Amino acid sequence: MWPFAPSYPMANIHDQTFDYIIVGGQSPSHSLPIQRSAPSQLNSSPPTGGTAGCVLASRLSESPNVSVLLLEKGQVHDNLLSRIPLLSQNFEFPFLPSVRRDSDPIPAANGRRAALWTAEALGGATRINALLWTRGGAGGYTQWAEDYGLDEWSWDRIEPWFRKSEDVVRPRKPGFELGCIPFLDEAARRVGLLVGEGVNDPGASAQGCFVMDQTVDWRGQRVSAYKAWLPRETVRERKGLKICTGVVASKILLDKHGTRVTGVGVREGGREYTVKTRREVIVCSGTICTPQLLMLSGIGPRPHLESLEIPVLHDLPAVGQGLSDHISVPIIMELPRKHTLHCLESALVFLWHLLLYLLFGKGLLANGTTPRSIFVRTAALDGNTMTVRHNDDSDQDTMDVSLPRNIPDLEIMINPVNCLTVNMSGKSLFTWYTTLIQPYSRGHVKLASDDPLTDPKICYPMMTDDRDRATMRKAVRFTMRLAEELTNTGYPHEAPLTIAPGMDLLYLDALYEPRPGLLQRFWARKNPADEEPIPVPGKDLLPGAGQLSASTSANSVPKEQQLQGPDWRTITNDEIDAYASRVCVSSLHVSCTCRMSNNPREGVVNQKLKVHGVDNLRIADASVFPKIPSAHTMAPVVMVAERCAEFVKEKWENKKGK
Repeated sequence: MWPFAPSYPMANIHDQTFDYIIVGGQSPSHSLPIQRSAPSQLNSSPPTGGTAGCVLASRLSESPNVSVLLLEKGQVHDNLLSRIPLLSQNFEFPFLPSVRRDSDPIPAANGRRAALWTAEALGGATRINALLWTRGGAGGYTQWAEDYGLDEWSWDRIEPWFRKSEDVVRPRKPGFELGCIPFLDEAARRVGLLVGEGVNDPGASAQGCFVMDQTVDWRGQRVSAYKAWLPRETVRERKGLKICTGVVASKILLDKHGTRVTGVGVREGGREYTVKTRREVIVCSGTICTPQLLMLSGIGPRPHLESLEIPVLHDLPAVGQGLSDHISVPIIMELPRKHTLHCLESALVFLWHLLLYLLFGKGLLANGTTPRSIFVRTAALDGNTMTVRHNDDSDQDTMDVSLPRNIPDLEIMINPVNCLTVNMSGKSLFTWYTTLIQPYSRGHVKLASDDPLTDPKICYPMMTDDRDRATMRKAVRFTMRLAEELTNTGYPHEAPLTIAPGMDLLYLDALYEPRPGLLQRFWARKNPADEEPIPVPGKDLLPGAGQLSASTSANSVPKEQQLQGPDWRTITNDEIDAYASRVCVSSLHVSCTCRMSNNPREGVVNQKLKVHGVDNLRIADASVFPKIPSAHTMAPVVMVAERCAEFVKEKWENKKGK
């Protein structure tokens, strides 16, 4: 029985009726299994419906007089590894509920596919994300109100909901820092950044090197949406709350007119049945699966649905459109092992920190990988010196976070670990994770079939807009400037820039060449998936690179060829583009596929998160953002869920009162 078994104890919900049905995480079962090739890949992860679903289930079930059903594809998956902050954010560790779906091939990434990770578990991606709690600057939400006419979502209206959720999560500052961090702070000061402010401090500036807030509790354990809003005590006390794990919502059921939701079709193993609602269905399935579920239900762009012979119950052109994400390009230095998380590769050091964690809830394992993050508006950078100006050419302030013109479009996450998607065995690496956080590029999500267990087709928006490419070039130069400045701060060790634009691309391509493991070399039988060639980043674009064989190793390339002195002053745009196309990845903050708008031809939900033209149906997840925030998306998603719960309560409590 739960909490020791993998799922909650559940009564039979077949043909039952609930006041509210919340459709949480919906990762299709055909999502790709984990490929354990890069254990050092430690990044953020997109909050799926499991995140908002936990918040809504908790808030709506606070009233003892209502019944709430939460449907979740994942199980509970609560184990020791899932609670340890540092270890649980590595998607590729065993015993974690990580799943991955891939986008269509991306032209700007040399035909590579974006790997979009999430968690198939109660709590969604908050079970494996980078533990970073960032609201985003006030100016971003002011822009939502002023530019999009969404006055309900101005900073003044939403800030109390951030505070309400923070009373539950109680984010904390990092409790342990490596020896390189003070020198990094000094490097940031030297390029004009303010240093030391908390990223969510009310008086913080728009640009700076910020101390990050992490979702870690006083015991040193990960605070996921599951732990914060649906702990076992809460679930046992709420008699009206039912949580059904291990199921998939196959479609939303509408009346014969296609204007009112009546329930949800549920698939559990080989069984299919329906559950009905008295009041509302709230979809929280995440940026990819929410539009998929709507389209499977006949709600979406008419031409696309008709092409798959899905009956169109409600024509909404914006469903699945406008996909946006933060795009990252890692720039990597080599530092002494004691100044990076690679120190944990030593058995003695790992054992020491494991003891610190188990006995006191402290040490490296009790923290995430990102103790600092730098936010910058690239328009405020001096193009010659790559330093931050506090006033622009018109003498306007660039540091006031309340102004939309000062929204940061660049974040550089400070990750003292390898963040390439390939291993660099024997190296002790420090990554400047250079990320565009106000991209112009847009993609979309479409159905691949009418099967709810089949992944949708994802057209990923990577550098499809030339403005993003120009911003990335400037961002990379600024990052390389910071890396150089670190070596000028009195840092007592060598800190060469090892993986960066201007390096030998033959060496970089050799790192990405697929090399079979020991078991694969002796395993005669191949799976069909093994027959498909794995794309090598940049191989087709680099003259002579095709001569590299799969057996080429990074160590076989002469060391003098591995690095040819990259310098931010002399690096060319072509060199930056060639490097970025090989290493750029999703920062896993996908958003905006069911965006909020007052116009039903341009958006999917209104300001109360109601789906245009359909009664009793709302959406609450990252898909409703009208524009992607300059923030890691956990906090904004939780804020949206908190507001949605309040909208629902206001409607039905007022109706009951009348």
